[in-house]
Amino acid sequence: MRVSIINGDFSKQMKVFAGIHVLLLALFFCGEFSEAAKLGNTLGLKTTPMPKYQAGTTFVYSDGSWETVIKVGPEGITWRNHRGSISTGSPDFIYKRFKWQTKKRYGYRDFKQTTFIMSPPTPPLWPLEVGNKTRFDERGRWFDELGVESRYDSFWSCEVIGTEKLSVGAGDFDTWKITCKRYPNKFRSTSKTREYRTWYYAPIVNHWVVEDRDYNGYRENRSKELIAVLPDLQTFTADENDILSIQKQFQNALEANQIGDTNVWENFNQQLVIGVTPVKSFKHPNGGICRQYLQVLAKEGLPYEFPGIACRNEKGRWAIPRR
Repeated sequence: MRVSIINGDFSKQMKVFAGIHVLLLALFFCGEFSEAAKLGNTLGLKTTPMPKYQAGTTFVYSDGSWETVIKVGPEGITWRNHRGSISTGSPDFIYKRFKWQTKKRYGYRDFKQTTFIMSPPTPPLWPLEVGNKTRFDERGRWFDELGVESRYDSFWSCEVIGTEKLSVGAGDFDTWKITCKRYPNKFRSTSKTREYRTWYYAPIVNHWVVEDRDYNGYRENRSKELIAVLPDLQTFTADENDILSIQKQFQNALEANQIGDTNVWENFNQQLVIGVTPVKSFKHPNGGICRQYLQVLAKEGLPYEFPGIACRNEKGRWAIPRR
């Protein structure tokens, strides 16, 4: 039997092969994430750390859905949505919730950084900066009401593409654009992309303001935007009379204040100051009147912003449109 490669030549060829492999990987990821070079940090946003959520805060979206942070702990952020479903996950929203349950199903997800030969694992996207990229494998399993188990695998590649100024229901925001691609895990990126997911993250509200899901023809695309961030007033004051006064102030400000005029409520004993400012008025498609507003709660000198939209209902009260 003839061997055409002796040890020395084989070693050299392996080194050449390894070099080519690394070069191909580099070209692949440069091509995949080339959009970042085109957009860049045009708004000059500062490097942004991971979101820090506060228990009790509610986020309301354009499709009428909403979700509330019910617990913040070392195990993650726990949410309850408009259907009463509970889920827990990382504050890094590019990862799906790792534990979830509905009335008929419950499931778990595990994540790990993807590794390739001659290519080390990637770091997280946070703190956000243009060009940051990461890749990870997702493995999920869920159980139906009969206890039947199902499993799936996915591979994700994500990047911070750039910055954009957006106008959504809740207001105008400077945002980071984050994009992800999802592939069937066993084929990695050599197969057809199953999903493109894009988030626009606004540091001022500590949450994304737009989420787009493009399923690349596999199913109907979905998109939603933020229309309101609602505070849990009990985290700012335990006095029920104060809460009633703050709720009344909200109604009065939207009913009577001109655009740009701030209605101020104060409780010096609790070092609590609240301002509600109408930003714009418009007609809802159903003919009703709505107002975009900004509510700022300052507790012991620390301000918290809660932008949103409220519409006047049949009873004459201003309410956040949601399910």
